[in-house]
Amino acid sequence: MNYLAYMSSQAWRNSPVRLREFAAAGFQCRLCPNSHANGHVLEAHHRTYERLGSEVDGDLTTLCHECHRCVTSMLRARRYAALSLPHPRDCRAPENRELFDESTKGALE
Repeated sequence: MNYLAYMSSQAWRNSPVRLREFAAAGFQCRLCPNSHANGHVLEAHHRTYERLGSEVDGDLTTLCHECHRCVTSMLRARRYAALSLPHPRDCRAPENRELFDESTKGALE
């Protein structure tokens, strides 16, 4: 299933599992006091993508936009930290190619 297409679909917007999770959370972020009632956007975070498009109760967690961004960043950092680092010989730029655009030179120093 195409993730982006699904996330913008009516099937996702009207997903009974998604709506039940929001109700079970009391329309409040599970990590902080932000809620729909006080004007915050709530999002359903996928705890697993195993059943994308056929989620079951427990696959989703209600988070406000800010907490969702933090959780996603933390999970990505954890995933990348677990990767083995490439050997420097595998990271060479092609002959006669700069690694950085000269226009960004001052920003990198």
